[in-house]
Amino acid sequence: MVDNYVDAQRPRGPGQDAPIRPNGQPAEIETTAGQRSERSAADRPSVSERSGGQGRSGQQRRRYSPPVLSPDFIETKLPANVRYVSDVSFKTIDDLELKLDLLLPTLAADDNRPVVIWIHGGAWMRGNKAHDLHRYDQLTSHLLKAGFAFISIDYRLSSQATFPAQAIDCNDALAFLYAHRDDYALDLDRVVLMGTSAGGHLASLIGTSSVPPTPKFLTNVDQPPWTIRGVVNFYGPSDLVLLQGKREGVDFENDRSPEARLLGHSPLLRPDLARAASPTTYVNAQSPPFLIIHGDQDSRVPISQSILLNASLKVAGVKSELIVVEGVGHGDEAFDEMTYVEKAVEFATAVANANE
Repeated sequence: MVDNYVDAQRPRGPGQDAPIRPNGQPAEIETTAGQRSERSAADRPSVSERSGGQGRSGQQRRRYSPPVLSPDFIETKLPANVRYVSDVSFKTIDDLELKLDLLLPTLAADDNRPVVIWIHGGAWMRGNKAHDLHRYDQLTSHLLKAGFAFISIDYRLSSQATFPAQAIDCNDALAFLYAHRDDYALDLDRVVLMGTSAGGHLASLIGTSSVPPTPKFLTNVDQPPWTIRGVVNFYGPSDLVLLQGKREGVDFENDRSPEARLLGHSPLLRPDLARAASPTTYVNAQSPPFLIIHGDQDSRVPISQSILLNASLKVAGVKSELIVVEGVGHGDEAFDEMTYVEKAVEFATAVANANE
């Protein structure tokens, strides 16, 4: 049984120890109906309003985000009667404990919930399992309303381990959830992966490399018992060699780019590693369907990355759709507008129920 729960009602600052329940029972919050209004493109600030640190265009000053959701967020942003189980430890490696959070909607019947696995962004070198949820609160809420268990996972950052550690961690989180699926009423035969930026890359990498299984990404090299039905990739890299081509004047012997930190080497000096870490490398006819959403003003991860991934999937005969969001850059708040939320929820629902 899982006994490593902590009190979600006590957000912690850096360096503070997590309070452990003495009886080892789940620390849960059950939400009540809050007051919220849905955002649409009409509410979107102008490009000038989003620049200079005022929006989420990717140029703002970064702020620390606690690794758990605040009671106010749970009360006002999530639908009623959702169980929030925080800081469940799924893996310990090199004295580092990796954790996940579960948001569990009420079951309408005696059945198991389809699962959305959320993988956070942050250039593989920052972020945590709670950070993205504050930026994608509408998407989170509507997936829960659609009946999905929403599970956000941590992984080793590039300062803690280099590739393929991150892919292994994502698969180990899936293995943990499969082993404990009855504890949370989860249907691991209906998994949809989602992520933004670096998280979108990892979601795509795990999705394309899952069938046939890629042993170097698995702790247990046997065929994984879970099934990935689809991937939603928000502006994540797909080809790390091509991504490096956007950088001019880089000292590749001392490359400190996010992708170089991930690999431990500049992608142009170790193209073998870069290709091994690229989702496009593993695309095949058995890859799951994809929904890709990307802004056409993205200077950090050029939209060419998503154009290439979408084309690679289609050439292999895989169902894929690329939605181009006009006039927005990397990490813009526009991605959580209802236009794109509805597309993501519709896609997840369709692939999760495809064989029923």
